[in-house]
This record gives sequence, C-alpha cells and structure tokens, in this order.
Amino acid sequence: MNGLAVTDSSVSKDSVQSPPVRFDIFYAMITLGGTIVWSVISSWLLYFYLPPEGQGVARVPAALYGVAVLVSRVFNAVIAPPIGYLSDRTRSRWGRRLPYMFVSALPLLVFFVFLWTPPIGGASVVNLVYLALILLLYNTAYTFNQIPYMALLPEFAVTDEHRVRVSAWTASFFLLGMIVSGLAGPLIERVGYVTMALLYAVGVSPLFYLPFVFLRERPGRRVAAAERLDFRQGLATMFRNRAFVVMTATGVLYWSVTTFIQSVIPFIVTEVCRLSKADVLYFYAPALGASLLCYPLVTWLSNRFGKWAVFSASLLASAVVLPGLMLIGDWWPVSLRMQGLAWITLQSMAMSGVTMLPPAFGAEIADYDAASTGQRREGTLYATWGLLDQVINGAAAAILPLILLLGRSRTDPRGPLGVRAVGVLGGVMMLGAFFIFQRYPLHFRVVNT
Repeated sequence: MNGLAVTDSSVSKDSVQSPPVRFDIFYAMITLGGTIVWSVISSWLLYFYLPPEGQGVARVPAALYGVAVLVSRVFNAVIAPPIGYLSDRTRSRWGRRLPYMFVSALPLLVFFVFLWTPPIGGASVVNLVYLALILLLYNTAYTFNQIPYMALLPEFAVTDEHRVRVSAWTASFFLLGMIVSGLAGPLIERVGYVTMALLYAVGVSPLFYLPFVFLRERPGRRVAAAERLDFRQGLATMFRNRAFVVMTATGVLYWSVTTFIQSVIPFIVTEVCRLSKADVLYFYAPALGASLLCYPLVTWLSNRFGKWAVFSASLLASAVVLPGLMLIGDWWPVSLRMQGLAWITLQSMAMSGVTMLPPAFGAEIADYDAASTGQRREGTLYATWGLLDQVINGAAAAILPLILLLGRSRTDPRGPLGVRAVGVLGGVMMLGAFFIFQRYPLHFRVVNT
C-alpha cells in the first residue's frame, strides 16, 4: 500500500532500513565543503571590498556594493526553480541529482578564488562590475550544486529519526565548516586574501568529490512523463501547501538574521571588542563548539517532544539573546573580549535548533507534497527555497552596509552603533519568525507505509 500514516506519538518505523552512519557522514561532508566556502565569503567579502576606516582601502563605491550583491542574487534566484525542475526530471546512470553536483563543484571553487582578485587596486566601478559578474557565476555554480544536494535528503533518509540524525550530522559539519573558515583571518594577515582563497579551494575540493564514491540515489523516484505536473502547475500546488508556506515565511526571517550575524562578526571583533582580524578565529571556535555540544541535546529533545517544539524554543531563545550585543561595553568590569565571547557563545547555543532542524522539516514537507501530488518534487521544493534564500540573503547583504553606517566610531560612548543595531534587528526578526512558525500544521509525524 502506498500512502501516508499519521501519528501524534513516536515515529513509526519504516520498512526501509536506514543506511549505516558512515553514509550520513559522507553525505554531510558536502555540507562541510560548501559551508567553508560560503562562510569565508559571508565573513570577509564585505570586509575585503569595504574595510573599516584604518583597515585598508575601499575597492568599490560604498553605496553600490549592495547593488552588485543583490543583482547577482536576484539573477540566481530566477534560475533556481528551473534547476530544481530539471533535476526532478533528469534521467542518467547516476540518477537525478548526482550529475549536477559533480559537474558544478569545480567551477564553484574557481569562481570563489576569482572573487578576491579585482582588477583595480583602489575604489572603482570596474571592480564593482567585476564583483557582480563573478558573484553571479559563483552563485550559479553554487545553486547547481546545492539544490540537487539538498533534494537528496528526503529519499536518502526516510524515517523521521533518521532525518533528525542526518540533520544533526549536517549541522555539526556546518559548524565545523564555520570553525575552519575562521582560520581565514590569520591566513589573510599572514599570506593575503588571494593565497587564502587558493588554500581553501584546494583544501575543500576532496569534500565535494569524495562522497561520490559512496552516495547512491534510490531507484524508481522519477515520475513518468505523462503524469508530471508542468512547471506552473507545480508551483501553484506548492504554494497551496500550508506547511511549505509557513516554513518558507519563517525561513525568510531566520535566513536574513543568519546572513546579518555571519557578515558582521569581523566588525564585532575589530570594532566592538577592539581586537585584530586574527582574533576572529577565537570568536568562532568556542561559540561553534558550544553549538556542537548542543546538537545531541537537540536530537534527544526532538525525539522526545517533537522537532516543532524544539525549533519554536530555539527561535524564541534567539530573539532574547541577540539584542544583548547592545550591552557589550567598557561599563562592565569584564574585558571586551570576554563580553564578546560570552555573547556569541550564548547566541550560537540559542540558535542551535534553528541551524540543525530545517533539513528534517524540509524532508517532511517534501513527503507531504508527494502525498498531495503523487510525485517526488524535492528539486522544485528546494529550488524555491533556494530562490528565496538568494533574494533574502542578497537583500540582507545590500541592507547591512546601510545599517553599519548608523555609527562606526570607536570613540562613541556606545561604540559602533551600526554594528550593535544588527543584534536588535536580529532579535526582532527572530521573534517574528517564532510567531509565524506557530501556524506550522505538521505537528504530527508523516511516514511512508
């Protein structure tokens, strides 16, 4: 019998046996590689092109940096749904997803290196055009790689327990990637931006390709041509799925906050805490280590009380902790370094459920969509999320320089107000995400029978 079984208690056991843990690890390795590259860009690209006063020469006009980022993101957002749609309907010896992941990995790394090689030494519109073009090409390769990769999860992990387990591995590797990317600060001070990028590109390349030795797709997931929804029908059906709409609206807010925080960490370290670029590493390590320690607890709580409750609690805790960035200052009898470390560690712990559980929700929503349509459309679902992620992150990257302009002076009694304001804005947005997520309809578990 093909259908859905719905239960309010523990997860029903699926007849399909979960793969060994080593396959979860190799799947998560691609998250590690992608996170390292993405995190270096998120942390240092703005700093590279628009360094703070006294830290270097601007390479693009400050008011137009966000425009270049947003244009590249919008273009890649437009192509994301067709990539997912194409992935859902591809037939090859490797399956629907793996060919795209294999072909796109090398261009992704090449364009990552090119981001740090603008043609003009000082501020120039030529550099702005170059940045927009390379970002467009990088994001295109990234989209071709990551949408098929994420679409593997619902068919790779079938039971809810397995999906939470895979989510824990991918979230852990995500945090490990953040730690590794924290080495960028010391590398930049020692060898410069370009050599740093080359070292990272060479170092992470095995993480993109080694998993292909082990990863395999489930057969029989492709729908016959006569039964397929066309592109427009598929999108219309998807936006009638309440679970998809609620999770997407929630994601719009926490994606933005993640982009804000990731991009502003070097500014927190160098301007709020008055340390060097090399000290950025020391802010990543304890915070991400605390998150890693939280993941077993998040896994246990999700299996005990349900992932909906844990995710809600994480959103609310983040809304409380993030505005604490405003409190860091000389008025406390504790060093600025220790205050900054305490804030970023608490923030990472509060957001541990938010960073870990979305893949499990995505797989659940994909199953619900399959039950409604009779088709496996993971690529289209994840491509739509990818589209919104590109637009929202692009908008966040465009807005952030304007927020930072609220105040950048270290002599101000409150320090650089623009950097601090990011914490308050992030807290408000996470509170909004919490209230939206309360309308998520799938509090029960959905499994194949």
